[in-house]
Amino acid sequence: MKYKNKDGIELNYTSNDLQSKLTKEVVSEAIKILTTYNRMDGRSVEYALHRGVNFLKDNFDLWEDDYSYNTEFGDGRTEEEMQSIDNRNEDEWRIKQYNRNRDAKDQVSTIEELDKRISDEIFNS
Repeated sequence: MKYKNKDGIELNYTSNDLQSKLTKEVVSEAIKILTTYNRMDGRSVEYALHRGVNFLKDNFDLWEDDYSYNTEFGDGRTEEEMQSIDNRNEDEWRIKQYNRNRDAKDQVSTIEELDKRISDEIFNS
């Protein structure tokens, strides 16, 4: 789906002029940055997004003097709300990692249960 602005105008980069070629190269590089990461590592995803966004901001002069955390990354959420989401996702990931090679009877469902289980394993071994 092509992007159209509020007046219904869309981009057209079908010509081979220098500006079109350069814009296509920059966008292609951004796509490469945004899609090249270790899919098993949440930090790698975060780093790719950060690099890709900054690459586009640099190349299209999109930096603003006062660009708040919640506008850039949170779609209107506060920094505290975003931190809560980040922590929740990390907790879910930790639980999944702990459970992945265990029998159903040995699995955990909450982060508190996971922390207790790990603590028990460390101090009882």
